[in-house]
Amino acid sequence: MSQPTGLPPKPRPRLDGPERPFWLGLREREIRVQRCTACGHRRFPASRFCPECHSDAFAWEAVGATGTVETFCVFHKAYFPGFLGEMPYAVVQVRLDDGPRFFSNLVGTRPADIRPGQRVTAVFEDLDAEATVLKFKLIEGDAA
Repeated sequence: MSQPTGLPPKPRPRLDGPERPFWLGLREREIRVQRCTACGHRRFPASRFCPECHSDAFAWEAVGATGTVETFCVFHKAYFPGFLGEMPYAVVQVRLDDGPRFFSNLVGTRPADIRPGQRVTAVFEDLDAEATVLKFKLIEGDAA
């Protein structure tokens, strides 16, 4: 989605921090999360220790792009001026089939039509030549 003219820019993700493998994965159209190599628990956001077994051993791996809307919130106030052109907009919490949760936007769906339980798939939106963000869209035919 292009930024409407005259609005300040939206906040940009930090691409060089501990979640760099995640951001690089999005550029390649895949979702990468940490997997604990001691117990197998998948997690996001990145953390030094596994929240399940407290091991510090992990690897980054690609996970599937489908999941389920668990909940959502509709914003009627732009906490960042760059979002003024999208008001109101919804932020969804999606649980991927492979485990981790993500907060993002649901594209192509009016906020009034979002329901918990809807099946979604990933959409990779390029902000520019360096940054891609993860969004979701309904899987065709889902009317949960």
